[in-house]
Parts: sequence; C-alpha cells; structure tokens
Amino acid sequence: MIGDRLIGDQYRPNSGDFEADPLPPAPMVYQRPWTHENDVTIRLRRCRDPLPNTRALWMKKDPPLRVEPLELEVAQPLPDVCPGHGRPAVSRSHVRACFYDTDLHPRFHRTAAERGIGKALRTGSSEIAPVSTILVGEWPVCDRCVRTARRYRWLARSLLLLMAANLVAVVVVSVANIDPLLIPLVLALFPGSLLGLVLFFHLANKSAQRVTYRPIYDERFAFVQAHARFRAAIEQDPRYRPPLDKEPDTP
Repeated sequence: MIGDRLIGDQYRPNSGDFEADPLPPAPMVYQRPWTHENDVTIRLRRCRDPLPNTRALWMKKDPPLRVEPLELEVAQPLPDVCPGHGRPAVSRSHVRACFYDTDLHPRFHRTAAERGIGKALRTGSSEIAPVSTILVGEWPVCDRCVRTARRYRWLARSLLLLMAANLVAVVVVSVANIDPLLIPLVLALFPGSLLGLVLFFHLANKSAQRVTYRPIYDERFAFVQAHARFRAAIEQDPRYRPPLDKEPDTP
C-alpha cells in the first residue's frame, strides 16, 4: 500500500504525460545570454532505460513541474579530447547533471546553493526549485582533470575528518570539565561545522569532473562550454557530427 502510494506520487520521466511542443529540425540557438558563440552543440536523446537512484528526485511537490520531467543522455560519440583543457583524454568520467524548474527557464542548470540564495534574495522564500531534467553522459577527461579531482577529494575528506575530530574534542573536553577549551571548540562546532559542510559539498562537487552545461531549451541538444581543441575535433571529424535528422548510434 505504501509503495503504491509513493509510486503514484512520483513523476514518470519520458512518459509523455505532458503535451509536447513542436520542435524545429535545427537546434534552438536563442539561449543568449546563457550560451556563448564558442559553445559546442551535443546531441541528446531520452534515456533508453530509467536512471538509477532517482526516486527521491521525482517525488511530486506543490506547485507541480511546468514541463515534462526528462531523463536524457549524450547520444553521440565524443572525441578523446578533454573539453575543459583541450588535452588528450586518459579516461572517461560519468557525469550526471540536474536541471531545475526555475523562473528563469524550466531546464536551468544551477547548483542548489545558488538557486536557494538567489530565490531567498528575490522573494524571501527558502523553497528550492524541483528537478525537471537529469542529463548523463561519459565525458573524456585528461590527466590534469584527474589530478585536480584527486586534490579536491583529498581536501574534502580532510575537512570531514577535521570536523569529526572537533566533535570528539568537544565531547572529551565536556567530560573532563576543561572550561577554557570548551567555548572555542563549541564555536568551531557550531556554526563552524555548518560552514564546513557547505565547503565540503562544494569541494565534493569540484571533484566530480563536471562539464559546464548551458540551459536546455531543446531536449535534443545540449550547449556545452568547451576548449577550442575539443570543438575542432568535433567539427573536423564527421564521426562526431551526426546528421540532425537522424539519431546517432552509440559508440
């Protein structure tokens, strides 16, 4: 009974329950000021299989989503060039990005902190916009990306260990009745640990080797910030430029 009720209160991505708007054959490029002339256009498609671990994201809330909830994936082969640094790729990184139902556009890519602070400043509300779209893909990463991600992960874990050590120290000092140390340790725990958690999640996001997506106006295409070498690799090799009137095959 509970399981059925929860399923009934969820959106079903890619289900076609929303009325679809007609789409032109070419990508919509009127996304200024959110795009740049040097962005690269990447073909997308609706995920052939439902994405895992999305149950909580698709719970229905009030007000409801204004657009059809979508799960999308990169639908074209990508060159072995890092889009961020233009260096030869050494591996591929799974990137999962969420787009949100916002006042600016229904599929807008912002972090939770940016969205929450922005809406609080505008309306005085702390309500967070729900997810409207999830986009996944395997992106090429270079050795510099790998080193940078490793460095951010190390910093995030070190910060978490420091906060845990501070909590243990507060307990020990409280039991031992060492009053001179108690006040600074408590201040470091609160609000220090709250600020530390914000920094921890920021570092964790930095370690995810994310690409920079622009807002999605057309579900068939993503505009992505890319290095000139990555753009050149796509433009010069026909394998990476699938025709617009045909869904490309997976590599």
